[in-house]
Amino acid sequence: MFKDELLDLLDDKDVRRKIFKIIGAVNEELEEEIFRLQEKLKSTLAEKDFMAYEAAKKFSELEEENFRLKEEVQTLAEKNSDSNDEVQSQKLFSLESEMHNLTEKLKATFADKNSALNQLDSLRKENFYLKNTLSKAQQQVKNFQSDLENYQRELDAAHNKISRLKNSVDELNAQLETRFNRGWELFQNYQRVGANTRQLLKGVFPRDDFTSFICGGAQTNSLETIWDVLRDCIIGGNRQDSEILWEIFEYCLELVNASKVKASYSVLPVKVGDRFDSDFHIEAPGSRAQGKISAVYLPGYKNDYNGYIIKKSVVQVS
Repeated sequence: MFKDELLDLLDDKDVRRKIFKIIGAVNEELEEEIFRLQEKLKSTLAEKDFMAYEAAKKFSELEEENFRLKEEVQTLAEKNSDSNDEVQSQKLFSLESEMHNLTEKLKATFADKNSALNQLDSLRKENFYLKNTLSKAQQQVKNFQSDLENYQRELDAAHNKISRLKNSVDELNAQLETRFNRGWELFQNYQRVGANTRQLLKGVFPRDDFTSFICGGAQTNSLETIWDVLRDCIIGGNRQDSEILWEIFEYCLELVNASKVKASYSVLPVKVGDRFDSDFHIEAPGSRAQGKISAVYLPGYKNDYNGYIIKKSVVQVS
């Protein structure tokens, strides 16, 4: 499963509840198994230790008894060497038989002792294996809990990011709604522009529909074309078209800037009374070459990023 798919699943409250329930059940089962194994181990170790102790004790007692019998046999043997007494011989035979039986018991007890010690060693090895297995299982649960916490943090961060994006989208939608409402109004006004002007703007607005109007106006190259046609309308005295086109130009400049990370274009500041500057202004027909600006026919605009003036302001100088 991919990480994104897991994050999507973790977004489901039922899935998160089920995961925590599983973790809780695993922990509970592990704790119960640990307690059961510890109790079993204690009981078994105690039992085997006791058996080993009893076997060792009995072994020791039998060795002492064996040693005692050997001494008695030795004593009787020495006495028997000087006497042919039948009673002494029978007693010696009885002692030798008893010593033989005792030796057999000693061997059996020794075997029981070794068996108990072997079982005890096996149990200790099994206990060591179970402890390692339990430790690994606990580590896996801990790792899973850690992964789950990390995924939860990522999920929370994703939710916060989504929330911020949603707020940004809502804000953008509000701006677009306002802007497109204004765009629709200007599109309706554009229908009143003369046929010649519309023909000149065919490259900007190729079709007579709102989508074409918005998409065409949002292109950077469109600004220069709209400005040039607007200037021709002003110089030609077409006041109605020039007023409509100026509003459309300002709107399209906003659309272009909205498509940039930072606003890239702005209208040049110019007003009546400013001194004429050929770096920023261009004279309208009939203007003087020097002096102060007496009328502003069409403000120019520039690229704010590099400071380049794309169109100079058309002014009257007197």
